[in-house]
Amino acid sequence: MKIYDITATIGDNLPIYGGKRPQVDRLTKMENGDPYNFSRVIATTHTGTHADMPSHFVNGGATCDDIPLDYFYGKAKLVRIAAKGHVTKADLQPFDIRPGIILLIDTGQSMYMNQPTLKEDYIALTTEAAQYLVEKQVKTVGIDYLSVDPYGTEDFPVHKILLGNGICTLEGLVLEGVPEGEYTLSALPLKFACGDGSPVRAVLVG
Repeated sequence: MKIYDITATIGDNLPIYGGKRPQVDRLTKMENGDPYNFSRVIATTHTGTHADMPSHFVNGGATCDDIPLDYFYGKAKLVRIAAKGHVTKADLQPFDIRPGIILLIDTGQSMYMNQPTLKEDYIALTTEAAQYLVEKQVKTVGIDYLSVDPYGTEDFPVHKILLGNGICTLEGLVLEGVPEGEYTLSALPLKFACGDGSPVRAVLVG
């Protein structure tokens, strides 16, 4: 058994899409004579490697505290796509995508999850690809940068197609060096009341 950590480090090199850079304040420090180390974290619910709940774009959709956890734990399939642009239906069709699977898409962007400047020309999904994944009845879709929608999209159609059809998303995965294949994924969200998203510690076991 091998465990692959596919989570970006939350720190100074983390790229940010909207919101403010996460802040970790050390409230007490043992080197200053305090009896223990104790810190406060200030961050958005969509920081780094994170999960999107349906409620992110669906009014009344499932939230962090009521989503079934099997959306973020279970059988996952990692595929590697050398996309020339955004991921299309044709890019996905060669793969055996079964109903109920958690599909993780590696487009070769993991290195950018350790670079603080946002890469605005990142690879995302086309609406055609999103609709194809709805037809294939996947459970969750993951990608190796900060959004399944292209940068600058005003109405976020890919999010709306996926989340609106009960497909959750994982964004900001670090998939470099992980062989293609099937794994058990654990990427559980924190239990925020009415949470629209959550940072996760994502790992693949295989």
